[in-house]
Amino acid sequence: MTRRVLVLGGTRWLGALVAAGHVAEGAEVVCLARGTGGPVADGAHLVVGDRDRHDAYDALEGEWDEVVDVTSVPTHASGALDELADRARHWTFVSSVSAQRVEGAPVGADEDDDLVPEDGSGDDYAGAKAWIERAARARLGERLAIVRPGLIGGPGDPSGRFGYWVGRFALAGTGPVLVPARDQPTQTIDVRDLAAFLVERAPDRSDVVNAVGAETALHRLIATAREVAGHLGELVLASDDALAALDIGHWAGPRALTLTLPAAIASHAQRSSARYRAAGGTHRHLRATLEAAHADERALGPGRDSPTRLSRADELAAIDSLASEA
Repeated sequence: MTRRVLVLGGTRWLGALVAAGHVAEGAEVVCLARGTGGPVADGAHLVVGDRDRHDAYDALEGEWDEVVDVTSVPTHASGALDELADRARHWTFVSSVSAQRVEGAPVGADEDDDLVPEDGSGDDYAGAKAWIERAARARLGERLAIVRPGLIGGPGDPSGRFGYWVGRFALAGTGPVLVPARDQPTQTIDVRDLAAFLVERAPDRSDVVNAVGAETALHRLIATAREVAGHLGELVLASDDALAALDIGHWAGPRALTLTLPAAIASHAQRSSARYRAAGGTHRHLRATLEAAHADERALGPGRDSPTRLSRADELAAIDSLASEA
């Protein structure tokens, strides 16, 4: 009998890849979405529904072998559970390692490390994911798999975070690029590896899996990104103090060097992937993920403005300021 899979969403990045993966496995795939985020995967069927409305699930008929939900909105999660839990053989909730504590987390923290305080209001992303995890487990019990990705990168990344370095090197050409002097750990899982795990492994599980990338040094990632982009310019190293004085922040934002973390919480990018790997999860080579990001950056234009990363103009101004203080 053909498996029936419901993807709540399924028209954007990860959700679209999960839907496509289940189609490739021979499943009947339905995506419930507002229909504004893009088309569903070839072979999948779109059911239009707005999860802010009480009637969002009315058009869904029958039972489901697998339900996949990626939401960070508690009311969306609770509404889906109320309407669909009794009709689902298995449910996969895509949470986030952000649902676990950042400050004080030990190096190599695993799935059993502390969660952040729950936030059922949805105002706090991490707290909302923690709230949904508990609510889904209480409703579904052993029919639930919780998969917590870390930073996701690779083709189609709408955030622009992972693609920043390879895109900036491509844009700079022979010009200078600002680089943090402090090396630090970083972890990125390729969206294609994560989607494969959600399709091929998660439906048979009832536990929690932290789907994080292989740990690597940020300077190694930067060096590989530079090679992929063919950058020939100078690397301008700046200390944490110098970056702070220039109002250049961490992780993501209009004045951030992406993927960087404050030294005090660097262990957030050193989480254990042992359970993910033991469950059959894979990590493709970092260069392959960077090459995919490079292709995206070329297509989108690496000089575009982005709310998630430092602009080229601000970067050059910072480099000039550093040179004048030298």
